[in-house]
Amino acid sequence: MIQQGKRRAVLGVLVLGMALAQSQNSWTVVINGRPAPGRAIVVDGKTYVPLDALRAVGVTAATAQGTLNLTLPGAARPATTPQAPGGANQVAAVEGCIGDQLFNGVLRLRVQKVEDLGRQWGVTVEVRNGTSKRISTTAATGIDIYSEELSLATTDGNTLTHSSAGDAWSLAIRQALPPGGGFVVRKEFEKRGEGKPQKLVFVLDPRSKGRDTSLRYTVADPSFRVRLDCQR
Repeated sequence: MIQQGKRRAVLGVLVLGMALAQSQNSWTVVINGRPAPGRAIVVDGKTYVPLDALRAVGVTAATAQGTLNLTLPGAARPATTPQAPGGANQVAAVEGCIGDQLFNGVLRLRVQKVEDLGRQWGVTVEVRNGTSKRISTTAATGIDIYSEELSLATTDGNTLTHSSAGDAWSLAIRQALPPGGGFVVRKEFEKRGEGKPQKLVFVLDPRSKGRDTSLRYTVADPSFRVRLDCQR
């Protein structure tokens, strides 16, 4: 009986020791100053972060045939549905939400906010030069100031565009920016129908003849698509 009691005592000490070791080798995960779900743990000298913490910062995860596929925010993903005729919002593109900084190798783009202006929707967009060269957005991408490369898709199926050579957007994209330099403008779209803003799409053609071909995109399709129903 005494020996059995000793065994139980030793077992209890081992269990307690394992629990203490586990608690000493786990940490609260803080991302961008905010606590994330779950705790990071250390096993055999390697640190493991819970998948929920990655999802909290926009990483998408999917499992198929024994493989865990992770997609980082801003990474190019193929469209899950074919492009509808005239539906520019269906293109495969660099994707994200309001507040995400997206990068295609040449430009950095972030939607700061969306406003209801009464007869118009206002979308405040930040664009930065992501290259090491002083250049304008038009020269870097080949977009035309009169084109409708920037569009707003609404929940009722409408696609809103506004083409003007004199609005804030058209003036800003002609401005030469130093490396890392940028501009913030509000692009306004006339309302049509009762739908709410759903996606902002900035279509860029990597084969455009008007762009500086010395600048290389890092994704196959450099277009930007920003979901306006989520924010980070």
